[in-house]
This record gives sequence, structure tokens and C-alpha cells, in this order.
Amino acid sequence: MRKFAAVLLSLILVVALLSPFPARADGQIHWAQTYADQLQTRYAVNQVLGEYNLDDYISADAMESLMKCTMNSALELKHGSREEIVSKMVDLFSDRTGINLDQVFFIALVPFEDFAQINPDYTRNIMFAYSKGLLKGRGDNLMHPKDDLTYAEALVLTSRLESMIAAEAFYVDAELVKQEENIKFDFKLVNRSGESQDLTFASGQIYEVVVTDRLGQEVYRYSDDMMFTQAIVAKTFAAGEFLSGQVVWDMKDKSGQLLPPGRYSVQISFIPMESGGPDNSSLSAILSFTI
Repeated sequence: MRKFAAVLLSLILVVALLSPFPARADGQIHWAQTYADQLQTRYAVNQVLGEYNLDDYISADAMESLMKCTMNSALELKHGSREEIVSKMVDLFSDRTGINLDQVFFIALVPFEDFAQINPDYTRNIMFAYSKGLLKGRGDNLMHPKDDLTYAEALVLTSRLESMIAAEAFYVDAELVKQEENIKFDFKLVNRSGESQDLTFASGQIYEVVVTDRLGQEVYRYSDDMMFTQAIVAKTFAAGEFLSGQVVWDMKDKSGQLLPPGRYSVQISFIPMESGGPDNSSLSAILSFTI
């Protein structure tokens, strides 16, 4: 029994030493673990960063390595502070999407109580980052702009930046065909940018189709009573490549009754991670039709 216990203890120690993401003291999964895992499915993040703890601070050199690995780009950091990294990420977003931020209207606001501490060279980009959901602060309505980022924050920001770029790089093309007993929805997600783009989906559910009546009441949802795999799905889209889907709906409501004649709308959404869910995804198309 003692020998078995000794062997078991040795195995536990080996696993703990080899794990790149040590467990938290309270036994709970770290809040950023999902982001770290989904990036690792597509990039050699662990090999590039080596052993690290999600709560430790990331150096400027390590941050550069992370961006080269995931975004194939350098931020050219001088200090590696939170404000500089976020601002440089916004510049990268502008470069990748071709969006001139000087021509973009967004509400100028003071998102954090310590906003006055932000370098004036970064304030526009910081406000844009906050308005787009890239930056959310550290709680208590504070940003701590001069502080370093943790590995957790760096990985989450990288994942969000990918989603921001994807939302601008892709569009959803959709059409419907009414037939005697059903309506066929044909749609595709198209990479309209001039370079390869990556998208990661949180499960086997790649898209959602929701039909509402003229009062905005939901009458049909594709995913109702459907089962999807929970594995993370990653896909690389070459320039101009698309992902297509099709749903055939029998024009019945959630109770199985045929809908009465009238005007309806359908929202077709692709739902990558960080999209906020199918009802909030920016990768959507909305069509109106009559029955």
C-alpha cells in the first residue's frame, strides 16, 4: 500500500510539473483557461511562451512572441504596459481590416476612473478598444494603464482581437427559397479580406437560424432540440474562401403548428467564440419574407 501511494504521489508531481497551466489553489479552473486552450488548438502558444502561470506578468518580449505566433505580426513595443499593448493592438486591427480610425465615429467617453493617467497618445485607441469590447478593465472601473499585463490578460486580449478582425474580414451572404411545404435557407460565411483569416467556434454549432413574426416573437430556432459536439472547432479561411450551410424549415412554430400567413424575418448567424452568442453575433444576415 505504501509503495502504491508513493508511486501515485510521484505521478501527481510529474503531471504538476509538466502542466503549462497549474491548477489554482482553490481547485477551480482559471477564468482565462478557455481562451488559452482555444488559442493552443491553432497555434504553438505553449512552445513559444514556455512554462508560465496565467496570473504572472508577461514581459514585452514574451508579448511580442505571442503576437508573432498568433497574429503573424509584431507590436514593436517599447514598454509593454497595458495602455501601450492595447493601443498597438488597435493599430493592428486598423492595418488588417483597412479601417481608418480617424474616419470611424464612436462615442468618446471616459470608461475608467483612472482614464486621466493614460498617455494622450493612446487615448483614442483606448476609447475605441473599450467601445468594441476589446478592453474591459480590471474591475472597480479601473484600467491601471501603466501596469503590466498578466499572461491571462494577454491571451484573452489576443483572442478578442482575432474576433474583432474576423467580424470585419467576413460577411454573411444568405438567401431563401419558398417551396410548397417548406422554406430553404441557403447561406455562407465569406472571407472578404485579401489574406487568410482564422475563426474558432466553441462547439459543433457553427451557425444559428432564428425566425420571428412581425411582433418580434420567436417562432422557430434551428438549435432547438439539437445536439452538438462540445469540442472547439478551428478553421482557417483562405482569401475569398467561404463556409456554407443550409437549413430547411417546415414553416411550423415551436408547438408544431403551421404558421398563419403573414410577414416574418429570419436572422442567420455564424457564431465564433467571443461573438456574444448567436443573437448578438456581428456575423449575421437578416431577411424578411411572407408566408
